[in-house]
Amino acid sequence: MPEIQARIQGAVPVHAKLDPVLPQSYEPLIRASGIEKAWNEYFIRVYSPDKSVLVLPVEGEMSRSSYWNWGNEFLMRQLNAAAADSEIKAAVLRFNTPGGTADSTPAFAQAVANFRKVKPIVAQTGYCYSAGYFVASQCNEIIVEDQAAGGVGSIGTLLIRENYAEWLEAQKIEMEIMRAKGSEDKALVNWIEKLPEEARAQLQASLDACQREFVGFVKRGRAGKIKSDEVFTGKTYNASEAISMGLADAKGDLITAVKRVLALAA
Repeated sequence: MPEIQARIQGAVPVHAKLDPVLPQSYEPLIRASGIEKAWNEYFIRVYSPDKSVLVLPVEGEMSRSSYWNWGNEFLMRQLNAAAADSEIKAAVLRFNTPGGTADSTPAFAQAVANFRKVKPIVAQTGYCYSAGYFVASQCNEIIVEDQAAGGVGSIGTLLIRENYAEWLEAQKIEMEIMRAKGSEDKALVNWIEKLPEEARAQLQASLDACQREFVGFVKRGRAGKIKSDEVFTGKTYNASEAISMGLADAKGDLITAVKRVLALAA
């Protein structure tokens, strides 16, 4: 019993919104089928109106191993398990996210694309921006709630850098970073020293590469649907605009999405 409970508690990090501990009633299922099956059964019970459709919540800021929400690696694991589960006909990713890190987002998007090859998967969202849209774009369809406060898009990449070098100088505070011999390129991007031009160029190259990757995935996932390259500048769109630009397919709530993905699975 303690070992099983440890597996339940260790499945995802502790966070505020969702209970990270499966109810005790799931322990027999963990013994019989494993932790992935148990968590998918939990998500179906909590979120899905149909027991044959897995609904995975993608909420809040996305990252590889999020502290406050379900991390990308955890959601990828659950999706991969659902692809091999004969009792699950299809899946819905329920997005309510401003986006997140570039790290692990391509892997999550690829997991969705792989699932799509086996079973239909639909994205449903109130708002789904940046990294969230990166992943959602790989679904068969995207359904957006018809509301003023929400939408999709923000297909763009940025880095926010803080530097306090001038402030430290004005305050007459001297801070120095000392590097070992041979480590002259160590941590050139920091908040103390002015940014060298070569480091700035490297950051820009990395950002541009991430953006090309982002756009490439969206073009692949929404092939034949995107109406204009205007959508790749980082703009956001409400439900009606998103549909007209080819970023979404229909308006609707979670029930609408579940009905649609079951129709695709028929």
